[in-house]
Amino acid sequence: MMTSVWRLAVAGLAGTLLGVGLGRFAYTPLLPALIGDGWVDAAGGALLGAANLTGYLLGAVTAARAGRRLGPVPVLRAAMLLVALSLLACAWNGGLLWLGVWRFVAGVAGAMLMILAAPVLMAQVPREKKPLVAGIVFSGIGMGVMVTGTALPWLAAYGVAVAWAGIGLFALLLTGLAWGQWPPGVRSMAAGTGPAGRSWPLWLFTLAYATDGMGFLPHTLFLSDFVARGLGQGVAMGGAYWFLFGIGAFCGPLIVSRLARAMGFAPALVLALGVKALAVALPLLSSAPLPLGLSAILVGVLTPGAVALASGVAGQLAGAAGHTAAWGRMTALYALFQAAGGYALTALFTTTGSHLPLFAAGAALLACGAVAGLAGLSLMKKEALS
Repeated sequence: MMTSVWRLAVAGLAGTLLGVGLGRFAYTPLLPALIGDGWVDAAGGALLGAANLTGYLLGAVTAARAGRRLGPVPVLRAAMLLVALSLLACAWNGGLLWLGVWRFVAGVAGAMLMILAAPVLMAQVPREKKPLVAGIVFSGIGMGVMVTGTALPWLAAYGVAVAWAGIGLFALLLTGLAWGQWPPGVRSMAAGTGPAGRSWPLWLFTLAYATDGMGFLPHTLFLSDFVARGLGQGVAMGGAYWFLFGIGAFCGPLIVSRLARAMGFAPALVLALGVKALAVALPLLSSAPLPLGLSAILVGVLTPGAVALASGVAGQLAGAAGHTAAWGRMTALYALFQAAGGYALTALFTTTGSHLPLFAAGAALLACGAVAGLAGLSLMKKEALS
């Protein structure tokens, strides 16, 4: 049984590493090199990031339906192949439209991996092993960030095409390694029944979580570019700060699980959003290595960490029967805010030509999310007393 559990955990880790850690976040440390080598200009580079977020939105709203109609394991395998193909396709400089299409495809497939992998795997492991497996699965995001932050700036020194091809081949290898590890007995997904969980506290926490989808974008889209070009420190230093983000993201799921056990999912999510707002704002105060590194690590911790906490809130407020429906709504609104934020921050960056307004906007949105969460907590307490 233990061997089976570890095989499932490794499959899930490969899924999130590939779908989000590589399919999405590999773009961040490559952006300065894309611009420097003339593949895109600054505005075009930001648009490619927004195209990926738009694809993530489409994947988020269609993942559950695709899993029910086609079976989750075939969808997961196809999504891994599509992410690997999209990365390899970007090794050819076919222009903004070509790159945009493949960044969009990577977003769609990455969202399907993120949404389908954990539920499929959690249903196959004993209750006492679920926290461990969940921590391993979501740590794949941070592992992917660490890999890209280390390898891509080095590969980019040989050309952007080499960097894309290298990460694409790595993605293809991961796909092959995970192919036979997905549970073969899972043929379909239930449509989901039970209460809809449409309480006001749940809606407020849904809104709070959605602000995180926009609020962390200054770091996940522009941090490396801010360091490399904005501060004039070069692609390698941009990758180094992205590596710090990855260390935080790798540890995040395990850290927030302890926090949730100590104070509950809902209060922990409110605290996480408040701390994240301060962390995103740190570059406004100083671009010295210590505050900038602390900002990268904290936002890294609270990126996959917020995902785990929000899912816990959905289960707490909607109950076991309504968990899937509530989590689906939270994920879809998060993805909508994320996609809209990608285009909005692109416009803001194009207009101002500066990275600092992006950090200010992200911090303000996260602060609003913390306020929405506090309102949700207040209503939860009133409902408990009534």
